[in-house]
Amino acid sequence: MEAVLLVIHLIVAVAIIAVVMLQPAEAGGFVGGGGSASNMMMPRRSADFMTRLTTGLAGCFFLTSLLLAIVSSHRPETKSILEMAAESPAAASVKGTQETAPVKKETAPKAPIAE
Repeated sequence: MEAVLLVIHLIVAVAIIAVVMLQPAEAGGFVGGGGSASNMMMPRRSADFMTRLTTGLAGCFFLTSLLLAIVSSHRPETKSILEMAAESPAAASVKGTQETAPVKKETAPKAPIAE
């Protein structure tokens, strides 16, 4: 399921890039210096096919992003090989059969106190 969503997400991302690159610059874009006086006096044009397609693809991109986040949050926790080896029954039985001798606490000889 996650792989299918990821493929759809990548296709939508590439489609958004292609559609945005094909659209004409209406107000000069980012480098155009904002809107000029001639563009301010013109009536707003209605959303054409490319604008609607961009909006639809953006919605699909948002939806697939949310679905991918939800699906990945329900994934089981992964463990490293070392963690799995520490939890295996064989490792637990080896630890349980080892006999430990009582540890003698060695004390250092006390030096006489000089008066």
